[in-house]
Amino acid sequence: MRMLFRTIIIISVFILTSCSKDQGMNNSILNEKPVFELKIHAFGTRYDLLVNGILAYKQKSSRGQVTLQLPINHWMRSGENTLELIVYPKKKGTPISEESEIKAALYVRNANEKEEHRIGGFVFKGIGHLDKASYEGYRLNPETFERNDDGIIEVTDVTEIKDTYFDGVYEFSQTFDIPSNLPLWKFFESDDVPEIKYEDESRRDEFWDLSKQMVKDLLVPIQDAILAGDLDSIMPLFEERNRETDQAFYKEPGTTERELRYTFTEDIKDLNMKPLTEKQIGYEYERGLKLTGLYGGGRGGAIGGDYKDGGGSLSFPIIFRLKDGKWIITR
Repeated sequence: MRMLFRTIIIISVFILTSCSKDQGMNNSILNEKPVFELKIHAFGTRYDLLVNGILAYKQKSSRGQVTLQLPINHWMRSGENTLELIVYPKKKGTPISEESEIKAALYVRNANEKEEHRIGGFVFKGIGHLDKASYEGYRLNPETFERNDDGIIEVTDVTEIKDTYFDGVYEFSQTFDIPSNLPLWKFFESDDVPEIKYEDESRRDEFWDLSKQMVKDLLVPIQDAILAGDLDSIMPLFEERNRETDQAFYKEPGTTERELRYTFTEDIKDLNMKPLTEKQIGYEYERGLKLTGLYGGGRGGAIGGDYKDGGGSLSFPIIFRLKDGKWIITR
C-alpha cells in the first residue's frame, strides 16, 4: 500500500452524536451516516476546487481529461458550507479554451447505501462559461432531496467574480446550508495563521523565514523520528487528525492511526527520502481558512521521496492549524 491518505470508507458501528431532528429530518440520511462527495469530470483548462476554503482538488494542466470522485466529509460541517470553482486560462493574458468543460457537483449518500443525491455544483463550458442553470438558488427536501419551497436544505445562487488573480480568471462560489450529523471539526475553531504569500515580493523574506522555521521546528523532528523508528514520540502530533478522520468516514476508532503507522514503518523504509530545506519546502496559506500547509515543489508532499526500486514516489503535505500559539497537525 503506497498511499497515505486512503479514501476507502470502512463502515463500522461507530455512530456520531445525532444532531437535533429538525422538522422534516426524521427520515433523512443526513441524520444517519451521510457521506458527502465531489464528482468531477473536466478537460481543457486549469482549475481549483475548494470546500470551505480548503483546496480539495487542483488541476495544474489544461491537457488531458479528469474523472474522479472525492469523499469530503473531513472538510464539511453541519450548517453552512461553501463550494468554490476557480478557472484559469492556459497562460496569463490568454482566453480560456472554448473547448474546455468542468462539471463539479456535490452529492450525498448514506454510508450504507449506493443511492446518491445531487445537492448542487457547477457546469462550466468554455464557450458560454457557466451554464446558466447552475446559477439558480433553491431549497431541497432533506428526505427526498427534491426541490421544495419549504425544504430545509438551502442552496444559494452562484456568485461570479472575474479577473481575481489575473486577467482571464473566473471564480464561482455556491453556499449550502445542510443540517447533518457531522460534528464541527476543530480546524474551524483555529486561530488566525500568518497570511504570507510567496507571490508577494515585498514579503518574500518573511515567507522564507517562516518556511525555514517550520521546517526546522516541525518537519525535521517528524522525519528524524520516522527514520529512527521512534513513532511513539510523534504520533501525538497526529492525534486530532487521526480521530477526526475516523469520525468523518465512520471508521473503527484507531483505524487512521494504524494506517499512518503502516505508512511510516512499511512504506517510508522503501524510500530515498527528500532533503528538508527551506528552499524546497514552502509555507502556503490555505486561502479563506485558518490553516496553512507545508509543501514541496508544485504543491507536492513536504515529507517523502522516491522509491528505491525506481517505482515512483510517495510524499504527503503536512497541514497545520494554530491554537493558543501551538501548531497542530489537522489534515
